[in-house]
Amino acid sequence: MKKFLLASFATLSITAAGVGISASSSEAHAAETTQSSQSTESVHQEFLNAGGTEELWQKVVLPESGGNPDAVNELGYQGLGQTKESWGTGSVEEQTKGMVQYAKERYGSIDEAISFREANGWW
Repeated sequence: MKKFLLASFATLSITAAGVGISASSSEAHAAETTQSSQSTESVHQEFLNAGGTEELWQKVVLPESGGNPDAVNELGYQGLGQTKESWGTGSVEEQTKGMVQYAKERYGSIDEAISFREANGWW
């Protein structure tokens, strides 16, 4: 799922008397995510070490979760691959192995899963 950048806008106006203050804030975003305690680079390396491919990382993981293994969107999809399956939680290794297995079982191969994701915007 596409992620939108969190945008915050604040306006502050002070009346001539210096008494009235008004502030407004708006946020636009499609998904709530928690911050991962790991850097994207270390998650990327763990993903590759666990059997993920560079193309799966670039074309599925980054668009789906931004490389955050703790990502959760507004619909409850979670993890690197943004799924509601049990493999969407746990370690990077568990999530990666789950993604690879899912790609092979549902689409026949990682390459076919990537092709589907690129054509449809989800997988």
